[in-house]
Amino acid sequence: MKSLTRLTAAPLLCLLSACGSATAGSADSNESVAAPITSNSVGATPIADPSAYKIGTVLNSVLYYDGGRPFMNLVYGGATVMASSGAPSDIPSEYLDANGWVKALPAGYRALRQISIPVAGGDFICRYQGNGSLQVNGGTNVSSSAGQTRFTYPVGYPGRHWLTIQWEVDPSNYIRNIDCREANASATDVFAQEYLTALRGFNTARFIKWQPAVEANTKVTWATRNKPGDADYVRNDGVPVEVMVQLAAQAGADPWFNIPWNADDDYITRFATYVRDNLPADRKVYVENSNEVWNWAYPVTAQALKEGKDENLPGETGGDFQIIIERYAEKTQHVMDIWSNVFAGQTNRLVRVAAFQNVQPFYSEMLLTFKDTYKHVDALATAPYFGFGPNDYPNLTVDLAFSTALPNAISDTLKHAAQNKQIATKYGLRYVTYEGGQGIELPNNVPLLEQIERDPRMYDMYKSYITQWQSQMGDLLQLMQFVGPITQWGAWGMAEYAGQPLDQTPKMRAVREFLGTATATSTTTTTQVCVDGSIIPVTSTCPTPTTSTGSTSDVVTTPTDSTSGGTTTGKSKGVGKGTGRGSGKGNVAVA
Repeated sequence: MKSLTRLTAAPLLCLLSACGSATAGSADSNESVAAPITSNSVGATPIADPSAYKIGTVLNSVLYYDGGRPFMNLVYGGATVMASSGAPSDIPSEYLDANGWVKALPAGYRALRQISIPVAGGDFICRYQGNGSLQVNGGTNVSSSAGQTRFTYPVGYPGRHWLTIQWEVDPSNYIRNIDCREANASATDVFAQEYLTALRGFNTARFIKWQPAVEANTKVTWATRNKPGDADYVRNDGVPVEVMVQLAAQAGADPWFNIPWNADDDYITRFATYVRDNLPADRKVYVENSNEVWNWAYPVTAQALKEGKDENLPGETGGDFQIIIERYAEKTQHVMDIWSNVFAGQTNRLVRVAAFQNVQPFYSEMLLTFKDTYKHVDALATAPYFGFGPNDYPNLTVDLAFSTALPNAISDTLKHAAQNKQIATKYGLRYVTYEGGQGIELPNNVPLLEQIERDPRMYDMYKSYITQWQSQMGDLLQLMQFVGPITQWGAWGMAEYAGQPLDQTPKMRAVREFLGTATATSTTTTTQVCVDGSIIPVTSTCPTPTTSTGSTSDVVTTPTDSTSGGTTTGKSKGVGKGTGRGSGKGNVAVA
């Protein structure tokens, strides 16, 4: 598989010109060559209980440019920086109070903050404490009085207009506790209604993009964590656990949390305890240690390798890559044992996850068997993306994408998924996805990417993919990602923004139909997807599915395809066949 590096450079501030989603991703691939697995294969018989099948989603980041406005308070889409005559810069910690509000600045500087883009526009009010007034860039009809600023904003999507607030800082009574929302909105609602409405129906919500310390691999403690009402939800450990649990409860979704590699045991224990005591009793919680520890695009990989070497972990057949897996297995056991202890007597509410590459089933088994990791987890998860990159089809057209490229990619990725399910079943575990969906990247031809993503036939591709997953795998399919714009880094959102009409977003329309929450659209469906994944006219009859005998020939036995190349070091800009992804998922830099 080719490799796609994860870019983390986001726009510091989009004040002078428009900017797209400054995100990228990495391919679910690796340079190591795996040996074939030897246990029995998985048949393709449709699951007996369709109610067991679930669709979840990976939430996009909370950042202002990422296509979603999760919070009523618009300020939680960015972080405050300081500016004078030059470029904005980060504010040193000594100028912030205990809650992250700016209490002082060097002479000649003002505070500046990019805020979220409201979908529908309208009249807004910013309320705050302290001396001074807020200036608003991007709005009209701006007026200020003591403790509040009002403004009008046009419709936010699809034509985005950046919104910025700035203010002078009076150290004797500095501006703080800023809350900007619709003038007629409830002053206490935490989440934007269009976001909640779009999220309802999904079984799980993976919060990794709300937890930037995971991908940034930063150290976090309970004493330094972000808390509800703090000034900043995009730095440090990200959105407070209290807020994430509240969203899960209001949306009726099972939360999926990723625990930062460098979180100490006290942080993990207190985090787990809060979830246990505050998540509704009818919800489960999925827990994963870090994220893609095998992926060299993340700093955690180098740390895991160093720690493994310091321990003299064996790595006898796979070298450094195996050592990384072994260290990940150890760390996963440690984290999951903490959660198990916290949830003692309630472990039926807990789903402990070990995650690995979809295209390397051999190493999935190595992960599970190292020091009996499978005894400490409940599920194996992979990321079965389907898609292609700029070099896979030199003469790519929209028609070729739908007639050949995408169907082939779906078939390829599901073959690897079948192997991973086989391994999970062997060790008595569930097989689920931590991410999935289409993974097309055309960095040098965004207009073509836009055509493909918005083409009605993408609805058929998603129906085919979901139908085949349902019949062959039968458990949680968690799609990447909830919403997000189409950019040079990809088109990972099922919709381009929260609240987008379904007739404009074929991926979300297909998903919504499976969830049973689709609303009427102007799109007329002329095709249907059969259990075997074939797409036929609605006037035709699907073929009767055949039952697999489970012979070893049913499963591909070479985890890596020599014709598609190997991963280099995670630093090239290629895309793995059906496994790359990125735009909207690498948001760790802030405004």
